[in-house]
Amino acid sequence: MIALHKQKTTQLFHTLKEGRFLSQNDPNRQIQNLYRYVEQNIDLLEEYFSYIGITIKLRDGYCYFASLENKEQKLKTIYELLDIFAFFLQFDPNFNVGYRFSLDGIKKRIKDDITLKTQLEKIKDLNTQTLHAQVLSLVTKLQKRGFVALENEYEQQYIVLDSCRYLFKFFEKIEIKES
Repeated sequence: MIALHKQKTTQLFHTLKEGRFLSQNDPNRQIQNLYRYVEQNIDLLEEYFSYIGITIKLRDGYCYFASLENKEQKLKTIYELLDIFAFFLQFDPNFNVGYRFSLDGIKKRIKDDITLKTQLEKIKDLNTQTLHAQVLSLVTKLQKRGFVALENEYEQQYIVLDSCRYLFKFFEKIEIKES
């Protein structure tokens, strides 16, 4: 019988336990290797984590734990991410998996686009003073959850990861009914 690799399984748990996603297109080799480990061992990992009440999900290019946060916290997180993604889609309607952007590009666009600036000001929890700090705060929120990754540190260029499919699928299912 094939056994799970203790160190990789532990690393996987610590990476995903806070609601983070792993994506196969992450530029970080360690994350790529961890994702491949999940792909190769998904059946064993599902069984292993089920013993402690955790469901691991492997989807189209990404994986995550489905049962660590309570539903109320998940909805709060999704609501916050909805505002951030609306901002990025206003920034560029092509914002999707594989899209590349830089902090400087976003800042320049905000300076030229009053709608984008207004939308940025409406996002909660951006108590920072400078435009750079506000943009960095938004990107960091996506980065901590595993939706974007720093691809080029020198140019501060980021890439949108496969895990964004999760959010886009979720957002597509939201139906607002007129009363």
